Amino acid sequence: MRPGERETLARFAQLKIPLGELRARLGDMLEIDFGPTERRLTSYFLLPNPGIRIGMEHITNALNKHWSGEITDQELNDWATMLLLNEAYEWSGPDEDEIAEMLNELSMRKASEKGEAE
Repeated sequence: MRPGERETLARFAQLKIPLGELRARLGDMLEIDFGPTERRLTSYFLLPNPGIRIGMEHITNALNKHWSGEITDQELNDWATMLLLNEAYEWSGPDEDEIAEMLNELSMRKASEKGEAE
């Protein structure tokens, strides 16, 4: 990874920067297509070792920001999708199944609602 990329990815995981800023900072290192029916991400950087740790506190933080109106439904969806698809993030450990389930639910929720509305 280039200098600053790990910190940028970590700041996104903490919702300290939005997806647009993540894309701008990482430039051509990420290709993102989060469409209504298909979500794709291709990264061109070496994965950090160790990976950027995601814990239940990240989920709680995201939900609190959503409930307080700091982030929109779409921003919550994009955040969860990025964490799921980007292999730089990892959540192995005792809560890994719960974290994966929550991220998947948050990622799919808006996508499925949008698909039903069309």
